[in-house]
Amino acid sequence: MFDQALRNQLKGVHAYALTIYQRDDCCALDLDGFAANLVWAAERGVAIFVVAGGTGENDALTPAERVVMAERAMAAVGERALVIPTLPGNLGEAAELAPRYESLGARVALAMPPLIRHQAPDDPAAVCNYYRALGSRSGGLALMPYNTQGWSADLFERLAEVEQIIAIKDPCFDDHPLFRAIQRLGDRFVWIGNKRHDPGVLHFRFQAGIEAFTAGFVNFAPELELELFAAAQEQDWPRMVELQAQLAHLERLRARYDDAGMLKATMELIGLAGGPVRPPRVDLTAVERGEIETELQRLGILGA
Repeated sequence: MFDQALRNQLKGVHAYALTIYQRDDCCALDLDGFAANLVWAAERGVAIFVVAGGTGENDALTPAERVVMAERAMAAVGERALVIPTLPGNLGEAAELAPRYESLGARVALAMPPLIRHQAPDDPAAVCNYYRALGSRSGGLALMPYNTQGWSADLFERLAEVEQIIAIKDPCFDDHPLFRAIQRLGDRFVWIGNKRHDPGVLHFRFQAGIEAFTAGFVNFAPELELELFAAAQEQDWPRMVELQAQLAHLERLRARYDDAGMLKATMELIGLAGGPVRPPRVDLTAVERGEIETELQRLGILGA
């Protein structure tokens, strides 16, 4: 249904942009800071931005905030990068947002999975039915479901019947069902995996068939993450291991702290917009920021 050029655009490093709030009011967006961060990363080669995803505090945002951020992102970097807004796992809101995103010029949306009272549906067919219903209301907007629910290879096959789905984002918590699905479905989807630098196993996932990966560190260290993807394209597995080893300690720090809080503190340390998180997320303490600063200096991202 969707052209090869769009599929190719999805094969890269997916930067999960941070949602930036006013420093003195976490209930108000800082759209200027948000846009400036995107421009900074785009100037350094980042070509895919996911707006209002998990790292962007997806669960804390209103529909109106999602739209205004998508609009601002399209205006800031839409001519040189693929902007992917996020659809919540709520059919009423998602079906309303999809045409609004498309009217802004978005071509793909990250589609969060459906929940029933904060639980995954008991029947996997319900997940497929959700995406089928959303796809029927999405017009020309392609969907990129996010598998946070541990879908089976059989369910991936059922999702392949939904024409509106162009790609799958998988967090790789359990790699095996994803890899079975890749073997069965081949290039039906663009396969987008998660990467954690500790342990650095991203090369195995590319060997198994993923074609892109998601990243939070690319917001402040684009050169390292883009080099990691370039090494994957060249099948330079030793270089991938080396690069991930460099970032492993920073990954361990990220795992200890609030994800968005850690990344926002890091952005501020290198001179970009960060600001507060929305509760119940927690901002980093001065001591924790000091640990991050020391690691950024070691990596050469921040001058000593």
